[in-house]
Amino acid sequence: MTVRRLVLTLVLPALAASVASALPASRPGAEKFIPTFAVCYSDAKAAQSLEETAQFDMLVLSFGRHTSTVWGRDGRNSFVTLRALHPDIVIAIYALGPGEYNTAAWGQIGEGWNWLKENHGRGSADCWTALGRKTGAYLQGAPYPNERLMNLANTNWQRYWCDRVYNDYWGGRKGIDLAGTDAVFADNVQYQLIWQGQWHAEGQPAQSDEPTTYFAEGKWRNDRWRSDCRRFLDLATPAFAAKGIGFIPNFGYMGRNPEYWQELDGLPNPPYAAMEEGGFVCPWGGDGKSFKFWDWEKKLPVFAGLCHTKVLMHNHGGFFAGSGLAAMDGADANGMTGWDALWFSLTSFLLGFDDVTRNGFLSFTVWKTGEYHYFDEFDPRYLHLGKAKGPCEKRGACYYRQFDDGWVVVNPTAEAASNVPVPQAQARVLTHANFRDCSRTPLVARFDLPAHRGVVLLSEGRQAGNADNPMTTANR
Repeated sequence: MTVRRLVLTLVLPALAASVASALPASRPGAEKFIPTFAVCYSDAKAAQSLEETAQFDMLVLSFGRHTSTVWGRDGRNSFVTLRALHPDIVIAIYALGPGEYNTAAWGQIGEGWNWLKENHGRGSADCWTALGRKTGAYLQGAPYPNERLMNLANTNWQRYWCDRVYNDYWGGRKGIDLAGTDAVFADNVQYQLIWQGQWHAEGQPAQSDEPTTYFAEGKWRNDRWRSDCRRFLDLATPAFAAKGIGFIPNFGYMGRNPEYWQELDGLPNPPYAAMEEGGFVCPWGGDGKSFKFWDWEKKLPVFAGLCHTKVLMHNHGGFFAGSGLAAMDGADANGMTGWDALWFSLTSFLLGFDDVTRNGFLSFTVWKTGEYHYFDEFDPRYLHLGKAKGPCEKRGACYYRQFDDGWVVVNPTAEAASNVPVPQAQARVLTHANFRDCSRTPLVARFDLPAHRGVVLLSEGRQAGNADNPMTTANR
């Protein structure tokens, strides 16, 4: 049996009726209070156990032989084995999107970078590569030297990228078994050109340059890049869907450019999901030693308003030392521990999550893109407040949202909030320190909430887990 036929045999029963999404018709994490995903790159060298990994509702994994085998059991590959434990899991495989070409041996697609330059490079009537306006050279990225900028305007290149990614991955051209996977995760497919101001002539780091197609009169032509990326999405999503594969871009800029996400969500063939890599917390900017919360208030309504495309809200910080859960006890330069950041992330997520349309997945890590853990907070046995009673609302400096069993409350500001009121009567204030056993936590009518913190208010007589939510007691 061919790899393609094996993929269809295993995956088609779970595919959506919608050709546009090509993802499972059932709702991944439908029994969860918080649907979650994990990112595991570097050929899954930091893979956690099969049982822990299978608890996530979505995985974004690197393309590699070790990834395809590390969770495998009884002659089955990793993905089929994971799916046996979690039938509704969505498994997406990483590829660098067509805005760039990956020259690393592990990431080249099709006939390779040298073939591409010889046949569709400088001087070709059908040029697929970006060329420097000052040097005329191919453009190499400074942050990641294996990346070369491409001419996203060229439709032939767009088609080649789609065809070769599918043939290399799911067509078996690279000899790695992807049976049981659902989607391609396309990195840097976004409406702004990546690494602006950080491109240089290939092999000449001191010779900075800009692409002729996307730079003019001293300005970056993001308007043109956006138009070309839109045309690519219109091509790629249905092209992969026709082959039974979903398409998930790493999109970004939810707070800075909400119109990007509104356009993405309204496409004729919207992707099943898209990543907001900045999440509600990230390590980017400043001294690199503390969590940042860029555009928090602007992201929230965009997330809450998504109707078709789900957001992968990736919350992370890469400055904590060590591995394992002990790293979560560490604190950033402002005293925010990993647990504090997790609770700020998950309560922020719950402010905008639609438990009917299931418009997002949450992730959190302080171990960059290698290590991940399924926290007790993700397990509905320990944290499940039932159904949302309505949208979130702002009261003073804080945001509230009511659920069957209580509220989530978030202080997104840089100032501590004192004497914050419980909306009705009294409640128990839950954090990481007490949510597993909160019976001794006193009922209060008011509480203090430090800057950039989130808590759960558990109503009197209610349980923190799902034992009192009979319609949602499954724990897969």
